[in-house]
Amino acid sequence: MKKLLTYLGIVLGLLVLSYAIVPQVLGGKIVNQSDISGWRGMAQELNTWNAEHPDDPARWTGSMFSGMPTVTIQAPTKGDWTQKIYNLLLTGKRPATYFFISLLGAFLLMLAFGVHPILAVGGAIAISLCSYNFQIIQVGHNTKMQALAFLPWVLAAVVFCYKSALAKKTPRMILGAALFALALSFQVKANHPQITYYLAIIIGIYVLTVFIWLLCNKDKKSLIGRFFAASALLLALGLIGIGTNATKLMPTWEYTEYSMRGGSSSGESKGLDLGYATAWSYGWEELPNLMIPNFNGGASAGALGPDSETVKLLKRAGQSNLREVSKNLPLYWGPQPFTAGPMYMGAITIFLFVLGLLLYKGKEKWWLLATTLFAIFLAVGYHFMPFTKLAFAVLPLYNKFRTVSMALVILQFTLPLLGFLILDRILKDEVPETEFKRKGWIALAITGGFCLLCALFPSIAGSFVGSTDAGQPEVLVDALAADRASLLRKDAFVSLIFIVAAFLLIWWAYKAKDASSARGRHIITAAGLSALVLINMFAVGHRYLNKDDFVTPRAFNNQFDKRPVDELILQDTDPSYRVLDLTVNVFNDSHPSFWHKNIGGYSPAKLQLYQEYIENHIQGDISALARALSGAKTVQEAEAAMPELESLSKLNCRYVILDGNAAPIRYPYAKGNAWFEADSAKIEMTYYSPNELRYHYASEVGGKAVFSEVYYPAGWVLRDAATGDELEISLSDEVLRSAVLPAGEHNLIMSFEPKSYARGEATSRACSITIILLVLAAAALMLLGSKPSLEE
Repeated sequence: MKKLLTYLGIVLGLLVLSYAIVPQVLGGKIVNQSDISGWRGMAQELNTWNAEHPDDPARWTGSMFSGMPTVTIQAPTKGDWTQKIYNLLLTGKRPATYFFISLLGAFLLMLAFGVHPILAVGGAIAISLCSYNFQIIQVGHNTKMQALAFLPWVLAAVVFCYKSALAKKTPRMILGAALFALALSFQVKANHPQITYYLAIIIGIYVLTVFIWLLCNKDKKSLIGRFFAASALLLALGLIGIGTNATKLMPTWEYTEYSMRGGSSSGESKGLDLGYATAWSYGWEELPNLMIPNFNGGASAGALGPDSETVKLLKRAGQSNLREVSKNLPLYWGPQPFTAGPMYMGAITIFLFVLGLLLYKGKEKWWLLATTLFAIFLAVGYHFMPFTKLAFAVLPLYNKFRTVSMALVILQFTLPLLGFLILDRILKDEVPETEFKRKGWIALAITGGFCLLCALFPSIAGSFVGSTDAGQPEVLVDALAADRASLLRKDAFVSLIFIVAAFLLIWWAYKAKDASSARGRHIITAAGLSALVLINMFAVGHRYLNKDDFVTPRAFNNQFDKRPVDELILQDTDPSYRVLDLTVNVFNDSHPSFWHKNIGGYSPAKLQLYQEYIENHIQGDISALARALSGAKTVQEAEAAMPELESLSKLNCRYVILDGNAAPIRYPYAKGNAWFEADSAKIEMTYYSPNELRYHYASEVGGKAVFSEVYYPAGWVLRDAATGDELEISLSDEVLRSAVLPAGEHNLIMSFEPKSYARGEATSRACSITIILLVLAAAALMLLGSKPSLEE
């Protein structure tokens, strides 16, 4: 009972800590997330439709890129019975719930490896409060954060299952496999396949290491059978766990073939272009920011104080709005295009990891080191192109992912794991004092020594001048370089202090006079190190997510208020037409999609067909349009200067927005929602909804009709409304749908009916029922057998 109360107290403490990290949520505020703003724009049509038609959810939306499937915008959940459990776990104020799930999962992971509960709390903090988590929450990568939060749950279950199997405790093994399936269901449910892919890499290297370890130990070879039994069980139940998400995975997989992730529409390439995928590659030279956050300047848009050289320079130059400008200065000078901040893993964590490499004896060191190095090689991308090309060619599905630098999230788990494993062994008196003194000094010299060098001689980091400085006045470049050097020096000193403090605290733990005193010192050391990690990680994370990033829900929603131009356009009652908004970055902003059917939008997984049409036609036509309108001073002059541009005409672009506070420009050459290629007869849209379009036409000869809708072969069906006869939809004009229509007067129904949804729903339901029953049965079997120890 005492142990149970201890664990409950720790869980409660983690919950309190989660809200202490973001106390603003208790006051009703939310994070002003740019990506969520973008999601709100792209999802408005489907959210509105779904609220009014819950039995007919939108599977297609016309609000972005002239139309695309909704599966990458809002994944379906129908049929997945485990979704309610997932939603229950996320109950509370976000992002506090994200931190809590991550902290709890990381705590369980540490316990699965046998780490003492107090140290397990410190390890959970080291994992969950990495600066990257704060950054992705700030910008709105919520699915990524949820996927990272559930990752340690899955890994903990895997470790528990194998340890139970090798300990010949079958009920525990079965329970571990069942919990693995449920945790994996949640992790996949977060809907960030790239993080799930990295999880698979971690598990794969761990399992391979366990197998090799068994083969290399004569006294362990008898356990290989149990290893294979556990592996088979994990594989089978893992597939069921993944299957609970089939309701979203099957439509996503179906869409992938036609998206940018599927390669060119001609089939010449499969997967993303290598240059596009590796645009964000972590530089070898910026890896020290794992330990010194401002080694490369931190974020692309960061804050400097009034005493900084840059702010003083801007003040002397009479810079207006200096307070706001000083918060968004180009501090990052590394090789990436831009960044929200460094992948800071913690000075203490790096020190402990190096200490673990020197002191730890056992298989954990080798698989954690191998996984760490593999992740780094993936993350550096084009800086290690031979390895990157090999990975894209050999690793299944790896060519579907971009932003290779993201692989460093693996280090959020491997570095703290090894660090706290060796710390746990030290505090359990499994590492002799003489060995610690000898190798502890080496770890201190490697980590603390590097920090000291950077603090004393910051120029070893480089010139402090980056690509963002190109074209800037020399005096400004010099001021920025001076401030970047100052930031590095300060952070290096701070990291040095934390490393030395950790080293001295461990040293102090060895100085106990007797066993009783040693136990007390060990507890104090464990608590002290956990507290130091918390202070360090929170202080750095707070740079990227703080009170300035929180707003009231009303303030957040104000960005979607109708502009005067929106009010005027929405007076048009035609069922469907498109808008080109030139007040934003057309293909990187989805705000116009909130109110209109948008020619542009934002999505890293848009239809490849449409992406190629953008590159080959739309971008050129927009440039031509901009040139034609450059001299216009009134709406009338602008309308008179409008050129006829093929892409805008065929995409039924009716309005062009040049100013949110002025009247729109009517584009006179829009061809309409549909037309016959060689017949003067008219075909008109009579009804629009996301999943269904209706048309009426009368033609004496019939023939080929072109619809101003983006071609997508996986689900769109065209039927004669009277007879139900199906008509074949073909590709026309590189991007549009077309069909050969019979003569006469007819009504047509074009509906989106992808079969993957029905198959996915049925699969999800079957797997959900199975996994819930399996978890309940395994728990019952466990209760009937021996009681497990959480530390095993």
